[in-house]
Amino acid sequence: MADIFVSHAVVDQKLVTLLVDFLKEAIGVPVDGIFCSSIPDHGIPLAADFNAYIKQQLQKPKLTLLLMTPSYLESAFCMMELGAAWAQDHTALAIVVDPVPFATVTNTLGLKQAMKIDSATGPVELRKLIIAAGVTLEKRGEHAWDNKRDAWRADIKKAVRKVAPVKRVAAADHQAVVTKVEEQAAEIAELEAALDRQRELISKLEAAKSADDVKRIKREALGDQGLEEQFEELLAEVKARRPANASTSVFKHLLTDYFGKAGEIDWFGDREAFTQAIKYNILENDPPHDVKWKSPKLKPLRAAIGEVVGFLDSEEGREFAKTQDDDDPMDPEDLAFWEWHLNLPS
Repeated sequence: MADIFVSHAVVDQKLVTLLVDFLKEAIGVPVDGIFCSSIPDHGIPLAADFNAYIKQQLQKPKLTLLLMTPSYLESAFCMMELGAAWAQDHTALAIVVDPVPFATVTNTLGLKQAMKIDSATGPVELRKLIIAAGVTLEKRGEHAWDNKRDAWRADIKKAVRKVAPVKRVAAADHQAVVTKVEEQAAEIAELEAALDRQRELISKLEAAKSADDVKRIKREALGDQGLEEQFEELLAEVKARRPANASTSVFKHLLTDYFGKAGEIDWFGDREAFTQAIKYNILENDPPHDVKWKSPKLKPLRAAIGEVVGFLDSEEGREFAKTQDDDDPMDPEDLAFWEWHLNLPS
């Protein structure tokens, strides 16, 4: 009976060959001290009963090494070997290979000892464990040990990349993937429908003959959202057309004057602001200091205010206003409307 039983999946022969070679060449385990069913000189003798021989080797090795790869966990025969080692309370070491989670081995399978196959300290710990298990070793020099250990790290790094992936998944994981695929299919269908709508919109816009046609098409395509966007754009235009030199009080004066509701100028409290407005050609110099709406500076503002009024007077605008919160002022002739929608201090 061999001192070390190496439990592994047949498809991982490249990996297990590296492991067995390392045990022999670096650590000094004798050839007859290792049982590994898939490697010549370490496996089952010709004509021997396979199951009976495996069972015999599993009786009482000094150490059982379990090469935990995805294929190992999917193999019924490997699980039998694992169960036998656990039931007979063998000294066992799980050598974990990505992508097998370390926690699966130490928690789910209940194994007390485990190491990552590519761990930097793994070879040293493995040698210590073999010595502690009482395995008789052939002498190896430290120089040979260092060389073999370095070669092991390089070879294992390459071999792990070629480990066979998982072929079976848990039912819960499978269902999660199915659900994800269904969700993605639904998203794709929605995106395709949206793309079709955009293509139709582009076709209509290309056929539009005027700016008004373009606005109408956009409103039809966007519905309430389109009206909201149009309203915000009109307000933004008013804000953008505010004269650069107009203070808040002067700007409010302009807004109310548009509707013929501007009160008398507060020369006591706002003298400097309105004096500036006269200097910058916003107000007439002579009393009653009328707003110079016909000046190039104020024509764009007058037009922008008119666009807002026209929108809210339209059938669509009136319907849009009804959808707003009751607390939102929607009458442009009311100064509160401009204070609210342009964020002006009251």
